Amino acid sequence: AVVSTQSTGASIAIITNAFVIAFTSDFISQILWKYNHDNSLSTYVKGHLSNFTGSEGDNPCKYWDYREADGQASLWWWKLKAVQFIFVVVFEHFVFTVVRLIDILIPDIPEKLEALIHLEDSFAREMMKEVIEIDLDGLEAMRDRIKIKRKQRAKYS
Repeated sequence: AVVSTQSTGASIAIITNAFVIAFTSDFISQILWKYNHDNSLSTYVKGHLSNFTGSEGDNPCKYWDYREADGQASLWWWKLKAVQFIFVVVFEHFVFTVVRLIDILIPDIPEKLEALIHLEDSFAREMMKEVIEIDLDGLEAMRDRIKIKRKQRAKYS
């Protein structure tokens, strides 16, 4: 039960880390921007600022978001979210694969310790076998004594 709980906790940690990397850093956003803009980040900040014009309409306010003029999420925002989710899936599969490979390549119990455990187990089996044999011999001797006592009692009955 403990190993299962640890494994579940590790899996949750891996998936959580994938989401943290994908959605809280600009790593994926920058890579996607470079991919779409000739491997350059020169217009990165300007491209990520949305405009908000107040009710009077004279001074637009710029803020970090991916919105069109009407306030709807831009196509860039949808592309970014899709790439972020793809990153989560790829990242967690990569990490799970590495963890599985490490689990396969590195044994849980060293060979020497496993051999020692096997040796102690076989020794314990031999000892139990001897104890059982001794008990059987003692049991037969006890049966013989009971038979003799019964014969002796039968004489006096």
